[in-house]
Amino acid sequence: MKNIFILLENPKYAGNIGMVCRLIANFDLPPMRIIGEKKELHFEMEWMAYNSKEELTKIEYFQNPKESREDLDLLIGTAMIQGKDRVGFIPLASLPEKIQSYADKKIGIVFGREDRGLSNAMIDICDYMIDFELSDRQPSMNLSQSVSFVLGCIHSRNSSGGELLKTESLDRGNFYKYAKDIFELIEMNQFHGRENLAIKRFKKIIDSSSITREDLNFLYKLFQKIEFKIKNETRD
Repeated sequence: MKNIFILLENPKYAGNIGMVCRLIANFDLPPMRIIGEKKELHFEMEWMAYNSKEELTKIEYFQNPKESREDLDLLIGTAMIQGKDRVGFIPLASLPEKIQSYADKKIGIVFGREDRGLSNAMIDICDYMIDFELSDRQPSMNLSQSVSFVLGCIHSRNSSGGELLKTESLDRGNFYKYAKDIFELIEMNQFHGRENLAIKRFKKIIDSSSITREDLNFLYKLFQKIEFKIKNETRD
């Protein structure tokens, strides 16, 4: 996990900064990045960063979202609300495998301000957004809790020694969202001059067939290979 960078965009509370620094020490991650004004050391920040005060001195500050991701190969945003103007959402359960495909690259996971989340400028430069799939009863999560939740998911998969992603964790709705992203990546979203015709036809084929979870797993991995290959060739 030493290639995973935690970014906070304009965090509001000193205590959350301290708690995230403690998490960074827990998981032995690179220094935290903060987008926005430099934060003065605060007693609550130091208190919450128990036994991890060194991490507070290593925080790296960036003036804007674009600057914070210049050296990152993959940037994943976190939000609780999906919207038409946002990049493709992926389920949290699929995050470890997405990260594994960038094993030798720098990966950033960015968390928004406690009271308003990520800015549109930050969302625009994210490659994916995580779908936390929280209960309607409480659709939001504390900043430090969400960082812990994400890192715990990645760590538990890495520690399991087995396959990182089980397709059982994916429903067809999430699979179709991901397939749509791939169709756009390979420029098939304007098939026969009609937007989204390709994904609609693909969905019709899948829905009308007796597809198993193993079949879905195969297709998901196939799409991931396509995505990884195309994005690597683009960077080269």
